[in-house]
Amino acid sequence: MNDPTRKRPTRIPWITAIAGVTAALLVVLAVVLFPEQDAPDPPPTPSPTEAATSASGSATLSLPDDTEPVSFRFDVDAEQSVLLEASVTATYTASTGERRALYAIIGMSCGSIDGPTNTQSVNGTENLIHQTTRQMTQLLSYDVETPGAHRCTANVSAPNWDPEYGDAELSLTASIRLVTEDESAFHHAPTKSQQPIVLDPEEEALVVDETFPLAAGRRGDLAVMSGTHLTSCTITNGSRDRTAGNLCTEPLVDRGGSTVATRTVVDQLQGDEVCRTVTADRTLTSIDHLVHHRLLHSEETIEGFLANPCGDRLRIRHHVANDGPAALVVHRDSTKAVSVAH
Repeated sequence: MNDPTRKRPTRIPWITAIAGVTAALLVVLAVVLFPEQDAPDPPPTPSPTEAATSASGSATLSLPDDTEPVSFRFDVDAEQSVLLEASVTATYTASTGERRALYAIIGMSCGSIDGPTNTQSVNGTENLIHQTTRQMTQLLSYDVETPGAHRCTANVSAPNWDPEYGDAELSLTASIRLVTEDESAFHHAPTKSQQPIVLDPEEEALVVDETFPLAAGRRGDLAVMSGTHLTSCTITNGSRDRTAGNLCTEPLVDRGGSTVATRTVVDQLQGDEVCRTVTADRTLTSIDHLVHHRLLHSEETIEGFLANPCGDRLRIRHHVANDGPAALVVHRDSTKAVSVAH
């Protein structure tokens, strides 16, 4: 006999059961096809940008004019010396053609941004010839007195062009680079005096002669650079250069100009004895009456010269020889030799 108080068991309709099974299958399928993945790694933190070691720029001048074609900002953390190089490539074009050269002053100045300016500079001169491209280089050992930010600027000036000569244009590309900020790796050897000297035809002078401790770099290579500022006595008002009177006077003047040879020699010394030597660079150039002023630059690397050194000191010598026929002024204030250990 049925108990009227007893409830009947609840039955799930068949369509509901199918729906439940289907949902379960979908869950299983999702797990199989799309397994749980690890969260993606966060993007790598970008490394700090390396400090720039050079800068470049360009300019075009309608003469007479002056400009600063490139400026280079850099940071130095300590009081020390750093070596900088400014390179200017210039092309001069004039309506007068080759009849007139262009007197140009090329230099570089450096100073502190964060502290007292302490400006240091180097300058030289060259006469540029119509539609001839010249590359001129200046080296500066810059003494950092205030750690922090510093700026070097290349400057080019052509002050003497007379517009009555006609139209003239000077196209420039320029760069400044920090050759090294490792004070122990380089040695800047200036001349012994800032006063110019005059070489007669067939005369040679030792204009740089300096000895300093040998410091070898990781590779044992030695880069040798030289800068030589010259004037050939092709006219009587050729040069004063810190002097009251002209340095080019009769009978030193010859319109034929000067043929000039330079060479830089590096010795390793043990005591006073030379145990290894190399002629690091040689240049041969002619300075005619149009060019008159010339900035010479040479740079060579002697591989392995400092590897397994035989001495404990280096001696660097820079020679200038004048083959004439004109006398030759060597501007010692802007003449130097530099060695850099790599």
